[in-house]
Amino acid sequence: MPRGRRDRPLSELEGCVLGHLCKRGPSTPYAIRRTFLRSPSSHWSGSAGAVYPALERLEDLGLVRSKHAPNGRRDGWRYELTSSGRRRFFAWLEPPFATEVLSVPPDPLRTRLSFLSVLPAARRKRYFAASVRALLEHFEEFRAARDDEDEDENHAHAAGNHAMRARIEWMRSFCK
Repeated sequence: MPRGRRDRPLSELEGCVLGHLCKRGPSTPYAIRRTFLRSPSSHWSGSAGAVYPALERLEDLGLVRSKHAPNGRRDGWRYELTSSGRRRFFAWLEPPFATEVLSVPPDPLRTRLSFLSVLPAARRKRYFAASVRALLEHFEEFRAARDDEDEDENHAHAAGNHAMRARIEWMRSFCK
């Protein structure tokens, strides 16, 4: 009998783990971690300390099941969606969305702007110029990470592209 609370909302990480399994089929925790580690967003943790507990919670909820799948001399497990997991994934994926999905996302750079008045004007000017340079550099790395093989990921990449351009223009507006 699953031990977790079945009616609680899925976390973003849990929803993404279910999405990985729905899209790619049964996977090892390592394969799921690699997907998150390849993400250009620092929001996703591909750490074992995040993915393995998420899989345990999802199994406790009856949303995934594990099967012993040794790989050579290594002891391993493969996880797959259950029919309940598939239903919960689609409920997480589609509207209606929770408020936190639609609200202004956290932005550590925006948070820092709240405190810039403590800096002298010349230092603030250097701050904005350095921020624009760093954003442009990160944007180039982001653009280079594109995966033309996966249409869904290309849509997500295009959204990230727009968001990063907007951040660059927003930060440039302070340099004038």
